Amino acid sequence: MDKKKIVFIISAAAFTLLFALLAVFVFPKKKYTFPLDTSKTDIIIVGDSLYANGINDVRELASFVLEATDAEVQNCSIGGTTASKLNKGNEVDYYGDLLNFHNVSNIICTHDISSVSDNVKSLTSNYDASYVKMKYLVGTDLNKEDFLIVNYGINDVNLRVRTKSENPYDEYTFAGAMRAGIKRIHEKYPDLKIIIGEVTYTTYIQNGEPDESFDEVTDAYRDEYNEELKRIADEFDNVYFFEISQYMEINKNNYETYLADGLHLNEEGKKRYSAALAEYLEELK
Repeated sequence: MDKKKIVFIISAAAFTLLFALLAVFVFPKKKYTFPLDTSKTDIIIVGDSLYANGINDVRELASFVLEATDAEVQNCSIGGTTASKLNKGNEVDYYGDLLNFHNVSNIICTHDISSVSDNVKSLTSNYDASYVKMKYLVGTDLNKEDFLIVNYGINDVNLRVRTKSENPYDEYTFAGAMRAGIKRIHEKYPDLKIIIGEVTYTTYIQNGEPDESFDEVTDAYRDEYNEELKRIADEFDNVYFFEISQYMEINKNNYETYLADGLHLNEEGKKRYSAALAEYLEELK
């Protein structure tokens, strides 16, 4: 082989290796839309499938929020998760709790992802995406972010998780888990604006109609949850309750307008929700 070609190949390989090392160790972990626009608002979202999942060829809600706000939006929400702990035993590392809010709030504050790395594979087939989202939280300094949106509840409701107990920080209850997680994050990042989302209407469709007995129980849980979320927001500075029902109310009479399957928002629902959220965030700036 020609000597010049050998030198060229070695140089190209060295450059590639150097670039790879820089990407891993030097370049910032946070992903921005380039060119970087530092004037944009930064939003991080943690929560359940309200934000995480696309459905029926309609993309995830977070992407609608990005368009409505023209902000830098990082979606770290994971479908199927709850605010509360679900393990009723004494298993410290119970895999089913590792992506729920109580542990996500710990990851945000400690920047330690070790609790997720091994056991979470047992929880979700979408392990890679979930792990990447948690890894992003580890690499993010929330002191530099504008808003953290925390949105849980639809799975807690459907699993009939207790609203509260005598212990206001009981993480086996919905309100206790939300309060404990919000307190944790607020103490670590007191200047961060935290937005708690209202738990939205869900129903079980049976023979083409909402199941009334299901709705009766679910509505009672949801009402209790939302009352507690309002209280939690009032307990802390820079914590706000986003009441989507003030902008669009979803109920058994109009759910087909906004919901794709009785649970997840359809395209119209996502457009209305993201527009309302954009308006709300603008008021808080």
